[in-house]
Amino acid sequence: MILKSLEERFKEPIKNIKVGDETLGVVKLNGIRGIVVFTTDLGKYRMPVPSKYENEAHIELYFLLPDYWEDTLENELFTWSINRLIATKNYIKSGAWAISGNTFSFGELPASRFNQRGFSALLLMDPIAIEEFKTPVKLGENFCYFKGLTPIFSIEKDVKEARGMNKFIQRIMDKGMTEKLDEFREPIIKPRFLFWR
Repeated sequence: MILKSLEERFKEPIKNIKVGDETLGVVKLNGIRGIVVFTTDLGKYRMPVPSKYENEAHIELYFLLPDYWEDTLENELFTWSINRLIATKNYIKSGAWAISGNTFSFGELPASRFNQRGFSALLLMDPIAIEEFKTPVKLGENFCYFKGLTPIFSIEKDVKEARGMNKFIQRIMDKGMTEKLDEFREPIIKPRFLFWR
């Protein structure tokens, strides 16, 4: 049901990828917008969120990958993204809950430029670049929200925890960053050094 709704939104065919018992969706966006890979059944699980987050108790996770990545299981980076989605989904379904601003394990990246950048965690965030995900999908009586995972540096994680998610997201948007994975980006936070005379 969720795949049909998303095909109507994206106006693009959605490919299913099976990994063991898991099924994920993949859609190539038009132009250079990227490739979206997402979970398809996490939204059926009701997270035990605190009452103030009640309306976001049902979510699906996604990555917005660069358009130049190969979306096949032969591509180690693509396989890493699938494995991270599955691992994060299974962690949440084990009785946890997640809201925007939570961070998750980066896992083991294959050798690549992406691996050498020094990212330290995956940040869960609301969609910025993907308009099609900004509105939840109705699943029966519930609404299912989409949450992107994006790599962040340890200094960014520290600032997010110190200043709060809202200020951090504003900083992201001011710098023109989105949830799209970018193996070439620099940290949006610059370290400050104190000098003594």
